Amino acid sequence: MVSRDHGPGPVPPPQPEHRPVPGNPYAQPPSAPGPARAGRGRAFGIGAGALALLLVGAGAFVLTQGDDDGSGSRKAAASESPRTPRQSEKPEKSGRSDDKDRGDDKGRGDPGVVDVNAGRGPGDAEAWVAVNDIELPGKGAMLFDLWHADGIVAQAEYDEVTGFSADDGTKKWSVRVPGEVCDTPVNASPDGKVAVLYTKSKAKQTGKCNQLQVIDLRTGEKGWHKQLVEHGLSDSTSMAHVAVSGSTVMVDQDSTAHAYRLRDGKRLYTTKMEREGACFLRGVAGGSGLLQVQSCAAGSESTHGRLKRLDPRTGKVKWVYRSKKGWTIDKVYSVDPAVVTLRNRESTDKWAVAAVGARGEQRSWIEFADREKFEMCTGAGDSGEGVQNCPGGVVSGDTLYLAGSPKDGILGPSRIAAFDLATGSRKWSAGANGRQLVPVAASGGDRGGVIVYARASLGKTGQTLRFGPGGGKPKVLLRHTAAAEEIESGMFAGITLYAEGRFYVSPTRLDGKAHGGKGEEGNGRLLSFGKP
Repeated sequence: MVSRDHGPGPVPPPQPEHRPVPGNPYAQPPSAPGPARAGRGRAFGIGAGALALLLVGAGAFVLTQGDDDGSGSRKAAASESPRTPRQSEKPEKSGRSDDKDRGDDKGRGDPGVVDVNAGRGPGDAEAWVAVNDIELPGKGAMLFDLWHADGIVAQAEYDEVTGFSADDGTKKWSVRVPGEVCDTPVNASPDGKVAVLYTKSKAKQTGKCNQLQVIDLRTGEKGWHKQLVEHGLSDSTSMAHVAVSGSTVMVDQDSTAHAYRLRDGKRLYTTKMEREGACFLRGVAGGSGLLQVQSCAAGSESTHGRLKRLDPRTGKVKWVYRSKKGWTIDKVYSVDPAVVTLRNRESTDKWAVAAVGARGEQRSWIEFADREKFEMCTGAGDSGEGVQNCPGGVVSGDTLYLAGSPKDGILGPSRIAAFDLATGSRKWSAGANGRQLVPVAASGGDRGGVIVYARASLGKTGQTLRFGPGGGKPKVLLRHTAAAEEIESGMFAGITLYAEGRFYVSPTRLDGKAHGGKGEEGNGRLLSFGKP
């Protein structure tokens, strides 16, 4: 294995954690100190030095900083290339809330560049970077799920959904919505469509996530739009979530879920709160199947979780899994096969993973009492997101791959462990040259084993690895470029994806200063590496 590690570098400062504001889960609170762990809902920041990451087009940046202090810091790799910025306007007043920008990379801030391929050596991956060009509010904004469809990689941020060329990062299209995005599905439909939830409300305490917009990822065209209606107290849109399965989009509104046909928005069916067992809907998960997670008899000794598999087209219940008493279902690692995480009622530090069979039976149970070895969702927490947003665990074939916890809890080395879903037993555990490892979701049906991201940190370039089904020494698929190291390490492995031979990484959040303006920090939104 060829390594580009240069030894340990300075540890980035702890990053703020996003938590829902009481009364409005979609309002972003001011930054506050929190643990610097990989995962969703974390703020993005880069430590020492004055990084100015400025837009001129995908695939290039400008990095400006003070005089060389002898520490080996890199100088600017390119000079500024001025461009006229787009006037910043509020969607409600601009009259352009339904506009779609195509392939022209129109920005709202000053530009400049740094080549993330500068100094690329033989065997290094070819990189591109997309820089934020959206004017954000002072509170900043979250970045959402990454989607890949027909050579396009797309993502929602604040009031836009943007599609980039997977090959070179060129902006192919952008779609603005007249409000802040509040939830997106983890996956797109087989034909490349997503349904995005956003809010028009400006009130901090009464926000409603009640606007549903369909977008075709291949073309950037808008489909149908629907304003969600609340039919009762258990049908609230104060914290709604969306999932896509096949040709169906399902929105959970508190304890009620509504299913719509993705083609035309026709409502197909509704599932309501169940009186028997006092079961409340916790969330929905999509993809190759459609699951509903329920919490039952909350607060009592009979507390338990239920998992339902539905026919996406009809809503017919195919099977129901009921967990052990005293355990509630928290997150979904995989829809097919169904693999979920559970939390213990008596001890919140105690958690488990259950694999569920084709008839709703429990195939295996893996219990974790020692959080120093493994943390559910790598300690990312909920952050108001859906039940499918759970980093640190990937299911491939009949194996669950989990990220171990770094010994220092932040950026130290960690291992990947593989668990047999048929038996629950550990198959193997492996590390990679003292690197911190994160399993990565792979789109498009990859080979056996698991794709793993060896995280970049200051002084160490990132790598994309593959561990085979039997573990052992990983194969290096991509050696990330040294020129992208500081940008990449600042993203903290927030959101990752591997598709058609390319690796993508994004921060989970951008600071409110990230307008793309000169002298600002933290406006790199998406970084990708692939074979030359």
